[in-house]
Amino acid sequence: MIDDDVQRHYTRGQLQEAVLAAIVESGHDPDRLDPEALVAVEEFHTFGRQGTIALANAAKITTADKVLDVGSGLGGPARFLARQYGCHVTGIDLTTEFCDVANDLNRRIGLQDKIKIQQGNALDLPFEDSSFDVVWTQHVTMNISDKTKLLSEMRRVCKVGGRLAFFDILAGQVRPIHFPVPWADNESTSFLATTEETRTNVERAGFAIRTWEDLTQDARNFYAQLSETPPVRTPLGLHLIISNMPVKGANLMRNVNEDRIAVVRCIADAV
Repeated sequence: MIDDDVQRHYTRGQLQEAVLAAIVESGHDPDRLDPEALVAVEEFHTFGRQGTIALANAAKITTADKVLDVGSGLGGPARFLARQYGCHVTGIDLTTEFCDVANDLNRRIGLQDKIKIQQGNALDLPFEDSSFDVVWTQHVTMNISDKTKLLSEMRRVCKVGGRLAFFDILAGQVRPIHFPVPWADNESTSFLATTEETRTNVERAGFAIRTWEDLTQDARNFYAQLSETPPVRTPLGLHLIISNMPVKGANLMRNVNEDRIAVVRCIADAV
């Protein structure tokens, strides 16, 4: 099954032990953990923490919001939102190991009362209708083939007047993409929709697009800057969760430079 293949792609094995060892090696106390110590490993999407900040600003997150983070990973964006805005965040992720590590880190930072992370499938969200003010997702849809069902579920759990906050990688004008990339080793678990397909799916699901920003050129600059920066192996880094990152990162830059992928940010209102 595709879900099993996706989970295998992201599962490292003993990730919790590796993260804790890296925290200690970095000179941090895991029992009095500074949230900022985790930025390099917990924000594994284009632009890193700045991408999360920009999406939060665009979505106008408030203290009163109940946020659902679909594809919550290690919980970095959820922790940022809870700390920065004081809102309650629920995260769901297909990869059990990510959920376990996220909940452990939430506890160590003292945010376990503000954040709940659970394992689950984005195509069958285990929540009641109209449960959330904001449905949030970053760099997740690339692994999900049924975009119609995904957006239908997102709309189902979003209150009328709530918002979809969407930041993702889409298909560019040139096909196919070069593999491996951070989200897939081959085409069997990579499902990129075009801009036109994505806008149509968002609107058909019952969202009205408020803002649509093509960030592809910004992504080119970001990936180029990363490639030009001499690699420094730090204990807390993407190598803990993404294998063979130098090759995957190079392919990511090649894909964006050859117009094989696009990067977009979207805010849409639930109507």
